[in-house]
Parts: sequence; structure tokens; C-alpha cells
Amino acid sequence: MAMLILECCTKKADYNRGRRDGYVLNEFLKMTDHPVDYHEITRKSDLLNLLSGGGPEYEHVYISSHGVVEQKGEAYLQLLRARVFPEEFPEGCFASAELVGLSACSLGKVAFTDRFMQQTGARLVVGPKKEVYFVDSAIFFLNLFYLVHSQNRGVKSALTRTSDYLKGTRGFSGGFTVRSRV
Repeated sequence: MAMLILECCTKKADYNRGRRDGYVLNEFLKMTDHPVDYHEITRKSDLLNLLSGGGPEYEHVYISSHGVVEQKGEAYLQLLRARVFPEEFPEGCFASAELVGLSACSLGKVAFTDRFMQQTGARLVVGPKKEVYFVDSAIFFLNLFYLVHSQNRGVKSALTRTSDYLKGTRGFSGGFTVRSRV
């Protein structure tokens, strides 16, 4: 099964400097010959249309964007001109995915993940629990998906190994959390 990568780069400056970790992950996975379905998304309607209605099923999903969790508990994926709240994702759109990776600041928090998982059917979600630097997110997910797709490790084993490796190498800006449904 293929992997879905959604690059929702929201800042032109980030785009021009190549700070699009979805793009970086896509280019890396091309070297491993793992099938990838890559999309650059700027509009909310494009995102929701892509995820709606009977498209292919994906083994892993990766969403690169900006995320916001406000003090009052409001949490959303920030696109260029729109916010996408967990309840707005198509119902069950990630039910077939073993893992959904969120490279979006703070969206690993319960305020987003619980509602996101309930709405999308995602079984396992990994995301940062605070602001995260581009390079840290890219290293985390490159290492994770390298272990899964090139070393044939299970997702949970790859997550543990990736986290342990990054803790031992340098100061890591954004701890990633893993949320799973029972």
C-alpha cells in the first residue's frame, strides 16, 4: 500500500527556502522505492475534497503544515487562508491507515488528537506536543519512515527507536507524542 503525503506549506518564505518537510520526506522515500501519493495543498476545499469519497486506501499518512492549540482548547490545522478543525475532516478518511504523522506544531496534544482520531478513524497518531523546528520534525519523520519502509520495522518499534535516538544525539526542540485508539 502507498503512503499519502500532504504538504500544506502555509508561508511563502518557508516554501522558497525549501522548508517543506512533506516534500523532503517524499524525495527521500523515492530513493527507497516506496510508493508515495504526494500532494501540495493550499486550500481547505482541496484538502477536504482529496480526503472525501472512496479514494485509495493508505498504509501511512503524513500531514505537514502549521498547527495551533489555543488556551481555551481550540485546536486546528492552519492552512494558508483557512483553519481545519478536527471535526471538519471527512469521517473515517484515515481508518485504513496504520499511522498518521502530523508535522504541525502542538497538534500532538489531546485537544487536537482525540477529536481528530474520533472523526477520521485514525488508529495511531504521532505529532509534536509543542512548537517544533522544521529540521527536528524532518529528522524525526525521515528516521521513522526509513526504519518502517527500508528496515521493515514495525511502527511502534520504529517510533521507540526514533525517539530514543533523537534524545541521545542533541537538544531536541519538540517532543513528539503518540496517541492510539484501543
